[in-house]
Amino acid sequence: MERKDNLDLLRCLSILMVIVIHVSATHLLGNAAKMNTNFDIANFYDSISRTAVPLFVLLSGYFTLRKSKNLKMYFKKLTLGLIIPTLVWMVLYEVFEFLDAGGWNGFIQFVKDGGLWGSFDNLFLNNLGRHLWFMPMFIGLQILAPLLIFIRKQIGEVAFFILGLFFLAVGLLEAFFAFRGTDMIIANVFSCVLYLGYFILGYSLPKTILSRLKKVIWFAFFALSTAAIYFLTNWAMENRADISFKPLYFYDYLSIVVVIAAFSLFMLFTKIQIRNTGLQKISRSITPHIFFIYFVHLIILRYVTRFFAEIMPVEDHLSWAIPLMSIIIFILSYLISLLFSTLKSLFVKKKQPGPLDFKMTNSPIEKV
Repeated sequence: MERKDNLDLLRCLSILMVIVIHVSATHLLGNAAKMNTNFDIANFYDSISRTAVPLFVLLSGYFTLRKSKNLKMYFKKLTLGLIIPTLVWMVLYEVFEFLDAGGWNGFIQFVKDGGLWGSFDNLFLNNLGRHLWFMPMFIGLQILAPLLIFIRKQIGEVAFFILGLFFLAVGLLEAFFAFRGTDMIIANVFSCVLYLGYFILGYSLPKTILSRLKKVIWFAFFALSTAAIYFLTNWAMENRADISFKPLYFYDYLSIVVVIAAFSLFMLFTKIQIRNTGLQKISRSITPHIFFIYFVHLIILRYVTRFFAEIMPVEDHLSWAIPLMSIIIFILSYLISLLFSTLKSLFVKKKQPGPLDFKMTNSPIEKV
């Protein structure tokens, strides 16, 4: 497969952003009532990381929608590479939670809550499941990919781009109505429909005349939209008693400001060339472990944040504690993934390609 070091680096940045969001969340919510300096600090780190999930979808669309699939092989790889690992980690997180919550008493509560079927129902058929909510949505997009490729070939590139804009509008409207109190989709697996705009435009947008915009323009769009996330969230929280929508609307992955920030950072990185061999080696070594890092990091986060809380008053040093804890969690998650991969190689002689590993073609289309 052709290497794209710039997009490998963006993947690594995106998973770090996910960790920053989860580290910041506790401090953001804990200080929301006070609206103090610590809220501002947590809001800052959360705001600059809000593009993480959209970037994963954009990158997936960029690679996945380029080439027709052998359906039998594709769905086999999808099952082995994404569906089964998601179910395994769903079970592991339930085990972790009831052990962490008190062993046998936690297990009894787990059984009362429906056991494994309750966990599956929460994760796939409702909008629960901790950070794993992303996986049913992402799996849904991968299932739709062969159909989307067929549609693209039937309607052409321009119409496919317009289709992406249509689904993006659907996602924007759903996010707005959801934060007004009306949820249109409550199942994680069906929420893939809301992210189809990102998925399709991840493929189509770099092929349009917008790709001619200079890097400084895309960086300016990203900086301005990220600043808007920060200030609008601060305004909404301060005026939450008076506004008619939930104050964290501007954090939503389908709010207009996050959409602009995500597309801007994505297009910026499509224009960047990574010539530094050190960065190339780092991104290439981390990229194969992205999904494992995503799966495991919340467990690592639990213990890292507890350790920091025991040795220092974290709230007094939040400006550097959030990035430091995030980097430590990232490194530990990567090392655990590396260890797991090494142990796996002892039993598996030849590494099989992942479900999203497809050869890329370079055929920019500038009709739009």
